[in-house]
Amino acid sequence: MGTDRAFVTSETKRFQYDFNIMRSFKSDGGHSETKGLSPTGQVIQISKHRHHVSLSFFRFNIRLRYQLIPKLGIFLAVPYTIKEQKAFVEWPGHQPTPDERDASRRNGHIHHRDETYRGFEDPNLSVFYKFKGVLKANDMLTLSGGLSVPIGQTEPDPYKLGDNGQKHLHIQFGTGTLTPGAEVRYWLPIAKSIALQTTLVTRHPFYENKHKFLAPADTSVFLSAVYEPKKILRLRSSWMFLRQGFGYWSGEKDINTGLQMHALILGANIGQYTRINTRLIVPIHQQMLAGDAFEHGVLLSVGISQPL
Repeated sequence: MGTDRAFVTSETKRFQYDFNIMRSFKSDGGHSETKGLSPTGQVIQISKHRHHVSLSFFRFNIRLRYQLIPKLGIFLAVPYTIKEQKAFVEWPGHQPTPDERDASRRNGHIHHRDETYRGFEDPNLSVFYKFKGVLKANDMLTLSGGLSVPIGQTEPDPYKLGDNGQKHLHIQFGTGTLTPGAEVRYWLPIAKSIALQTTLVTRHPFYENKHKFLAPADTSVFLSAVYEPKKILRLRSSWMFLRQGFGYWSGEKDINTGLQMHALILGANIGQYTRINTRLIVPIHQQMLAGDAFEHGVLLSVGISQPL
């Protein structure tokens, strides 16, 4: 990255440890429903109503990076997540009978519950390679590729279970498959303390897991401006575009997947060697491709980076 004081970083160290906590504040979702559950557990038809679901989470992420040689390194990320789900039944424009209300609550309980779920998500192991001086003397291109290892908890087909009046869960902690991913990042200093960065991140499952689920592919693009007024302070603003495709159960589209989102990201790194990292992610525009995916709320991230 050149000899410019403002952009010499701890990336020259062979080993780096990062610990990060991300908090999501109330993602909202839900769907219309015309089914209820009888006292004996039979699926019955009732008046149209809506299942409203909100989801918040804490994600704890440990990341380890080791520089094998100046241009080549390996990277391991291990996430652990706590997901808090809350759900209730709405009756917009209709007053249900007592029997309908009871049937809707019984049916709602097998679909979505006020519960907290905990577990490790799929860890990711990647290899990265840096190219310096690609277009200018101080620029840098970093290419990364790797695999997510399927250790996160997965669930059987919730739609089949729901159609049979059985309790199920839509929330998963992994894809259940070895999932390849790639990242391309280009860094371009344009002044003594200012740089631009663009990043492309993509993940694409290629086969179904043991429950016949093919997880959705997703791609994110980040356009960033970085300003470092002092050696101990780096400020970053980014525009993010995320597209999540559809998942499939035995070849049938999962309507709980499919999302496009634009978001503004504001962040700061404080410290010269040991760094405190903060990020605020504010969704600006979201579009659910099938109508049932969660609409994300604001996300806040705080972490620490320590080169060793």
